[in-house]
Amino acid sequence: MYFNHLYLKSSRIILPGFIGRIGNGNSVAFSNEKRTNLLIENKQDNAFFIERRTINKFLNDKPFYEDENFLILVEGVVLNRKTLESNFGSDSFAKTIILAYKKHGEDFFNQFRGSFSGVFFDKLAKKWIIYTDQIGDKQIFYFLLPDGIVFGSEMAFVLDYLKKNDFNITLNLTGAYLCLTCGFMIEDHTLVDEIKKLQAGHYLKIDANNKVDIIKYHEFNNIPNETLTKQEAIEEIDRLFRNAVSLQFEKDIEYGYRHITTLSGGLDSRMTVWVAHELGFIDQLNTTFSQSNYLDETIAKQISTELNHDWLFKALDHGNFLKNIDDITSISYGGGNYFGLAHGKSLYDLIDFEKFGIMHTGQIGDAIVGTFFSDNKVEKKYSIIDGAYSTLIIDKIKNYKIERDYYNAEIFKLYTRAFTGANVGLLVFQEKTETCSPFLDVDFLSFCYSIPAEMRFNHKIYIEWILEKYPKAADYIWEKTNSKIEYLLEDNKINLFGRKIRKDLFFKWALGAVKRRLPFKPGKAATTKVDTRFHMTPIDQWYFTNDVLRNYLDSYYKSNIDLINNDDLKKDCSYLYANGNTSERAQVLTLLGAVKLIYS
Repeated sequence: MYFNHLYLKSSRIILPGFIGRIGNGNSVAFSNEKRTNLLIENKQDNAFFIERRTINKFLNDKPFYEDENFLILVEGVVLNRKTLESNFGSDSFAKTIILAYKKHGEDFFNQFRGSFSGVFFDKLAKKWIIYTDQIGDKQIFYFLLPDGIVFGSEMAFVLDYLKKNDFNITLNLTGAYLCLTCGFMIEDHTLVDEIKKLQAGHYLKIDANNKVDIIKYHEFNNIPNETLTKQEAIEEIDRLFRNAVSLQFEKDIEYGYRHITTLSGGLDSRMTVWVAHELGFIDQLNTTFSQSNYLDETIAKQISTELNHDWLFKALDHGNFLKNIDDITSISYGGGNYFGLAHGKSLYDLIDFEKFGIMHTGQIGDAIVGTFFSDNKVEKKYSIIDGAYSTLIIDKIKNYKIERDYYNAEIFKLYTRAFTGANVGLLVFQEKTETCSPFLDVDFLSFCYSIPAEMRFNHKIYIEWILEKYPKAADYIWEKTNSKIEYLLEDNKINLFGRKIRKDLFFKWALGAVKRRLPFKPGKAATTKVDTRFHMTPIDQWYFTNDVLRNYLDSYYKSNIDLINNDDLKKDCSYLYANGNTSERAQVLTLLGAVKLIYS
């Protein structure tokens, strides 16, 4: 399916970053950047054009430098920049990068820690390197030309080049079905056949003949260290986590910014906030969004109050933010379910980030100190359908051939569900600032995945670390279990008739057991389909009770379904929208919004 010269009207928000074209007879046809709040600079000659369109923050971490031998561009934040400069005895990051390149070779950036991407040109060797970081959270998209490459940190930049230069734009059917099933893209897929995404831990190398190679420079594994004791694991988790937190929060101090964090009822954001506070980073604004009166609100409020932090809460009641389909898809281009970005964007659009630094999160924490599984069988076979958000039309991707050879199922889920799935949500922050999670620190993640799975599953070592090192952080219940984490330990469970019952739930269990044996059954009070007290985002309730929202979403679907001109795909979209839950309807709307944008 492709369109050429047929474009529709659609709004768009374009993320900051950089664009470029490398190749002979360099004819540049990128649109001019209209956003006046960005720092815009370019460097070019007859064989290349490189332009950065970056946020005017963290500029010492983002050199754009050229001399007679090298061209250097870095986007994002390099948390260990000062350490690298000190190690190389350099007074600038650009000079440090040159020295690192001479010492470590073309994957010199594997020494970086943080959230970054960049471009490096060795003029003498006539070699270009375009890279993303080890977790791929700073996106790079690219389009291969007959004589080179077009690339950018935002898909809109590359797509715009294709449109202005009259290239065909073909809908990637595999990508479309990934959107409707998994809820996110995997590996190098986008929704446009001609445009690929650079995978985490990879870089592009373009030689003197403009030949492009894709090279892997980093890969996580979960080979267990069987000699590791529980106490050794706890001590090293704590040391590495505190170091990762310090690196992030010190970057704010370096630039004179205030700290801003996410905070929910979960453990991950809590530990980022709590450990930072213990390390002396107390001037925090903690931010929360959820349905009113849900645990995410009440727990976060308790914690921020206890720590004397500023706290900002946005209620998601009624789900009106779900109408923001076009703005969200202009950020993600269908890379993730728009619903998963819309709730956060509805809060962070209200904040002026000028005085704030990195957005500190607890991203992916439970799957790193814990596992993606409810058992310790991390060696199990993996499949494309693992972690899919919808299985109603899952047969459509059952024959998908996974391109990479992942070490095992846990590593497959790390690179797909986490890096190309959950991390799409970070784009909401990258529109305004940089974002980091200490759980995604390379050294921390690598160590955690060396802890044997039997220690990690069911959050065993995670819970024991918190209880030993930060017992006050365990005084608040955990939203996931609606209990304090101490009750999840085996020592706090009672074995009754072959079942393990948490001590804090014993009386509730006993009362239920008595009721089940009564000759009559006590009646239940009438409830709505979804009780808002037990959901952060009760999307089905919003859809069925908010007539304005439901009418808007249904109208959007009806207005855009005919953009799909592949009959099978159109039928599958219709089936999923009619028979799925509201999250699955959102997957359909994500695809329609992206298709509308791609051909606008």
